[in-house]
Parts: sequence; C-alpha cells; structure tokens
Amino acid sequence: MNQFVSIIVILNKFVSKMTDYKEYKIGGSNSPFGFLGPLLILAVFFAALFFLAKGMFWLLSWVAPVLLIITLIIDYNIVKNFFVFIWKLLNDNPVMGILAVLMVIFAYPFVAGYLFVKALGVRTIKKAIGNVQKEQNSYTDYEEVDDEDDSFLDLPSLKKKPELTKQAKSNEYDDMLK
Repeated sequence: MNQFVSIIVILNKFVSKMTDYKEYKIGGSNSPFGFLGPLLILAVFFAALFFLAKGMFWLLSWVAPVLLIITLIIDYNIVKNFFVFIWKLLNDNPVMGILAVLMVIFAYPFVAGYLFVKALGVRTIKKAIGNVQKEQNSYTDYEEVDDEDDSFLDLPSLKKKPELTKQAKSNEYDDMLK
C-alpha cells in the first residue's frame, strides 16, 4: 500500500510540473518607465509597416505605366469606364469627386494596379462565359441503337373500369360537385 501511495505522490508532482505556466512581461508596473517597452514594440511595428508600404509604392510606381499599357491592351473599356465613373462622381458629388481625382493623381500606382487586376478578372470571366456558351452550342456525339427486339414492349390491353352501380351514382355529394 505504501508503494501505491508513493507512486501517486510522484505522479501528482509530475503532473503539477506539467501545468506550470510562464508569463513574460514587457515593462513592469513597478517602474515609472514601464510603458516604454510596449511603446518601443509598437513603434518598431509601425516603422516596419511604413517601410513595407513605401517599398510597395516604389515598386508599383515603376511598374504602373507598364500595367496601364497592358490594361489598355487587354480591355480599354476598363480604363474608359473608370474615368467615366470619376467624371460622374465629380458631377454628382464634387467633394468626393475631387478626393477621387486627388487619389488618382497621388496614388496612381495603386490605381494602375487595381485597373490591371480588374482587367484580368473581366478577361477571365469573359473566357469562362465563352467556354460555357461554346459547350451549350455544341452537339453531343451520339450513336443510334437499332431496336431489333420490339416484343418486350407488348403490353396487355387495358381493362375497362367497371361501371358504378346505381347506388354509387346516387350519392348526394357527387351530385353537388357536378
């Protein structure tokens, strides 16, 4: 019995060590400068985000003219409809229209990228619709099967329904529905 109790005590100690959690704090509440750690991490995060956005803008600014030319080649209506949208926005809501024009001027790499992705999407959808219409308009190959044995469809003649007796014909409810 003592051995059993000692095994349980050992297992209990092992299990209690498995559930220990370690907690890491950045900055402590005891120091008046405890907020500097999280603030430093936040500053590093936003600095990395800024340089990532700056790099994307730089890369897209070099690629934007090429993307715009490819977009015009793929489907010039995408660019035309975008500028028609901007013009309607200027007429309907001048403030939003001016903001949209400023966005087009200052964020032209992102606008060119957006128009390029939209042109690719429209082109893909048009191809998919064309393939579906092509399949619907094509004939399916078939083979005529000669029916040599027609005897399996010989059915017996239908028996006429027995006529109703006079008692059944004199039903009041049936007379109401006639």
